[in-house]
Amino acid sequence: MTDVNTLMSSPFVRVKLVAFIHFIFIGNAMLGTWIPGAYIFYNILFIMSMMWSLHCKDSSEAIHTALIINVTSIFFDLICIIAFFSHMNGWVIAFSIINLIIRPFTSILLHRELNERGGVISAPVTIFPAKQQRSYEDIDRPHQPVPTNNSQPPPNVSRPQNPNPSV
Repeated sequence: MTDVNTLMSSPFVRVKLVAFIHFIFIGNAMLGTWIPGAYIFYNILFIMSMMWSLHCKDSSEAIHTALIINVTSIFFDLICIIAFFSHMNGWVIAFSIINLIIRPFTSILLHRELNERGGVISAPVTIFPAKQQRSYEDIDRPHQPVPTNNSQPPPNVSRPQNPNPSV
């Protein structure tokens, strides 16, 4: 059992596992003639985001996108299965329902991967990850310190000459 735990705690196995499982179930669910365009669209987006997260191994944005698509796909799968249930055969029904059932578990795996990559999901879940606020820096002008009134001018600054030295 420790081999499975160490395997699942390794960094990129979770993403590969989630991508492979959903690829198998989505592929089998699309074998029927019932497929609405929406089902194809969001599942292709999900598989593309999984491939993006496999390619960019350090990107938290790729995992964040895959996680958001996976969570919203639960709702979309329910709508598609309910609306097109009468047009499905047994094979397609089985794989689309199993795919729907495993989505929460794969969302947990993706969330763990997101945490490992340094990403966070803020309290209000947004599509765009939070970015750090940076202060404005004017790169056109170099920053020069402002001299204070009580300091003496630097030695390389010429002082005005008194025209009348006797005074």
